[in-house]
Amino acid sequence: MAEIDDIMKDVESDDVYYEEAVDEGQIQPGTYEATIVALRRKLNTKTKKGYHCDIYWLRYKIDKESPMFSNRLVRDSGQWRYRSSKMKRANLYYKKFLDKLGIGLTKSESDGKIRYSLPSISEEMILGKKVLINVYKEEWSDSRGYHNEPVANLVKLIDANDDV
Repeated sequence: MAEIDDIMKDVESDDVYYEEAVDEGQIQPGTYEATIVALRRKLNTKTKKGYHCDIYWLRYKIDKESPMFSNRLVRDSGQWRYRSSKMKRANLYYKKFLDKLGIGLTKSESDGKIRYSLPSISEEMILGKKVLINVYKEEWSDSRGYHNEPVANLVKLIDANDDV
């Protein structure tokens, strides 16, 4: 049987609190220094509109100097490289992405227009590069349900001489 002192302690105790769970798996939106650690790609994929393209997803590892999310992994939102000549302006974003990574492009002139050869990305070209990324939440629904996860966009390549 409980002692009277234990019963009184339970009644008089004011040590009541609510503890909110923190989802440590979710990287919060923001800008981070990171290293490119992996590449996943899907080559010669057909889009819903019938165009052929390659899709690239880089995986970034947030630098250990980050106060909250050091050594956490986040994937790129995805880069599309259209193979169809009908998609003239669509590859503009892929070209800008290659420029940000410092990947040299072959430039030529054809019919009075300047053309850039847009190479396929390989691991040898990008792994280990230090970059600045912008993390944001991407939301979508599909047959597997509702998704809300952090993804990243490349901001720029960090040169060893740059001060960020």
